[in-house]
Amino acid sequence: MAVLVEATAVILRAAAVEERITDGWDALRTCLPETAVCSDDELVSISLVDPTEVRHLVDRLVGLGLLFDWEGSFEDIAFADQKRGLITPCDWLTFETANIGIGGTPPSVAICRLAGSQSHELRLPEGWRYQGSLSEAFGAKDGAVR
Repeated sequence: MAVLVEATAVILRAAAVEERITDGWDALRTCLPETAVCSDDELVSISLVDPTEVRHLVDRLVGLGLLFDWEGSFEDIAFADQKRGLITPCDWLTFETANIGIGGTPPSVAICRLAGSQSHELRLPEGWRYQGSLSEAFGAKDGAVR
């Protein structure tokens, strides 16, 4: 499967939520914003605009038990930018664009998927619509596949 990337997305490995966080998903939900969050069976994407919010969220996630180091250990948490692609190098995540129009036509959005995942289903935040979204306003990185 795949998750939407808008602005700067904090991407989590879903398996790490279950493995490392006491009380798992229930505990995770307490530190997530109410909007701009989506997940599939493999990843969680939290899209944030403000870099300060990104840092605060990551600090809370590390406090819950996820493994991350600002100096380069991106075991459970990574970052993607809807225009630039992966910000953090990691072997467990891929970035690309996907057409979401009828029959796979434009418009396109930026997405991340777990490396090796073959599912093409896209998960979006609840209530998300392309019209008026950051994807419409700023677009995705054209032709990006990593």
